[in-house]
Parts: sequence; structure tokens; C-alpha cells
Amino acid sequence: MTAAPIVSLRGLAFAHPGDAAGRPVLAGLDLDLPRGGFTAVVGPSGVGKSTLLRVIAGLARPAAGSVVLHATPAADRRAVALVFQDARLLPWRRVAGNVAFGLEGLRLDAAARRARVAAALDLVGLAEQALRFPSQLSGGQRQRVGLARALAVRPDLLLMDEPFSALDAITRHLLQDELTRVWRESGASVLFVTHDLDEAAYLADRVLLLSGSPARVVRDMTVGLARPRARAGLGETVAALRAALAETFSEGAGI
Repeated sequence: MTAAPIVSLRGLAFAHPGDAAGRPVLAGLDLDLPRGGFTAVVGPSGVGKSTLLRVIAGLARPAAGSVVLHATPAADRRAVALVFQDARLLPWRRVAGNVAFGLEGLRLDAAARRARVAAALDLVGLAEQALRFPSQLSGGQRQRVGLARALAVRPDLLLMDEPFSALDAITRHLLQDELTRVWRESGASVLFVTHDLDEAAYLADRVLLLSGSPARVVRDMTVGLARPRARAGLGETVAALRAALAETFSEGAGI
């Protein structure tokens, strides 16, 4: 039985406002993301992966088409949260204050906000770092704070734009495992942009290959691997992803 979608895109189109030629980045994009699923998006640099996230998040206005989020509105939470490639923390706020930033504007009293912050920090393993400043944290810890800030608003849909790409391999692997656990415990649906095919195969249930100008989904692949996953067992899945990319892009260029 197919899970009900958390978000539906129909005929989605987008062009950068500053482009005098009006060349579309996205056009005629139709897509459903399943509720509770983990979907990865891969594709060449500049194809529109980050743009897709921004349009879904409501940070960019589509030129045509629709984005329909199938979520119940609530005054004490946000339907969508976005985690960027860099944590984008406020350096003058402590860790707890940065996590609380996303809660501003929601209908929560002070005690509820403190409880949300504490729960989110506990979920990402940073409860003991609550009173530190961002400058006192490692790069991996700062990314965890960014994730905690997103989780604190209890989103139905968590959008992640290459959040681990700037980290060393060991830290990246640790945070991939942490994200898998957090995703299972939070119940959020995840749309995750990455250039790393191994990362896509390790994390996702489904991988979308975005290509073209304007961009479109050229492959929609299911990752049929049981969880928990072993990195040593990703070879066939990654090879299939590379083969699909090679068919679409010359020797996988741009990935």
C-alpha cells in the first residue's frame, strides 16, 4: 500500500527573477513525497536541487504550478523546516538560544519553549552543550544544533540541503547515523539534497535524479535495502545509481 503524500507538486515551474531571459530552472515538475519517507535528490551542480527545496519551503515563489502540503495547520508547530549546508547559527546566542530561535512566533509559553529546546537537544545528543556559544563547538556539533533547531518546531517535512558536505568523512558518517535515528524517532518526512551517491544510498528509501534545463526528474529509484544498513553492502545500489547517472550525464559529469 502506497503511503499518502506529505507534499504534492503539480506543474511546478521556477525562474530566477534576476534572469532577464526568463530561463526556467524548473518546469512542469510533478512529484509526490510519501509521508514518513526519506527521499534523496541528486543531480549535477546548478541543476536546481536547492531551488526545489526553497520553493517547497516557501522561500521562493514558483512561476507556475502548485506546492500542496498535506499537513494539519497548528499554531504551536511549523509544517516545514529547512536545514542548510552551513548551520547558520547566530553567534551571539548560546546553543539553546539558537534552537529556540525557530520557535519564535509560535503559540508557546516559556515553559513549553524550554521543553521543546531541551527535547530537541537531547534528540541530537547535545543536551550538555546547551549553554555554549557556536564558536565553542565543532563543525559537526554546529550542524547538530541546526538540526535541533529544525526539529524543535516539530515539522511534518524536513528539508535538508547538503548538510554534511563540508564535514570530514568520520564526522559525516556519524551524523548520517544520527540523522537516521532522529528521522525514525521524530516521524518527520525528509527530502535530502546530496552530491554523494553513497550517502544517498545509505540514507534514503528513494533517490530522485534531477537533470535537464529546465530540470526534471529523469529517474525515480527505490533503495531496496533493509535497515539498519551496512556501508559495506551499498556497492550494488551505488553502482546502479552511477549507471543511471552515466546514462543521463556524460560519464556522470557534474556529480
